[in-house]
Amino acid sequence: MNTTYEKELRSLQNWIENANMGLATVGAVTTDTVSANNIYYQISTIADGIVNEYPFYATELNNISKNLFRNSAYGSVALNSAAFGELFVIIHHIIKEPVDMSVWREIHPRIAMTSQSLFSDGYYDSAAEKAVKEVESRLRELFQQLKPGVSVPAKIGDIVGALLTENGAYHFVDLSTVSGRDYRRGIQSLFEGIFAAYRNPSAHANLSCTRREAIEQIVLASQLMYILNK
Repeated sequence: MNTTYEKELRSLQNWIENANMGLATVGAVTTDTVSANNIYYQISTIADGIVNEYPFYATELNNISKNLFRNSAYGSVALNSAAFGELFVIIHHIIKEPVDMSVWREIHPRIAMTSQSLFSDGYYDSAAEKAVKEVESRLRELFQQLKPGVSVPAKIGDIVGALLTENGAYHFVDLSTVSGRDYRRGIQSLFEGIFAAYRNPSAHANLSCTRREAIEQIVLASQLMYILNK
């Protein structure tokens, strides 16, 4: 996974490991002001990059940066071990659990497998398109399972109709109740809507979308995929 702050994160990680060794062996770490300013820059870049996914960490990193070094003799600066300890934990957590990882735990596994890497690398258009296509693939599989020996329709709208209408082959809700019938009708509309809005247009042109729009499509695709698991 690539992020906008990948270079700074890896560089800061290396510095943290070296500083940690220095604290373990010597008990103190000092550096020059130029190196300290570079560390400040790396921390600031990482904080800006994680502000949406880890707002608490973003704030804490900026606070840590203010207290990380103290003036020492002969123009050098000494590492504040208390602030360094906080930095150590936060950076290691970000590396072990990268940005967006917590969100993807809630996404259907098939959608996550299809779209997560693309999304994390910034290919939002492709990530969203792949998510919707994965829902289509699952519908085609389900049609084959529930209607063995029947040719799978070429048009996805015909598959939705065969599976999700009131007399469709896929039963996912109790139709003996008003709420159940309303739910079925609403879910059918969602399936028809996602293909009309996102799948069909993408078959004729490259659709562009923002990060937010990609998240919305991926979450909707995940919801529909979970419904097909019922």
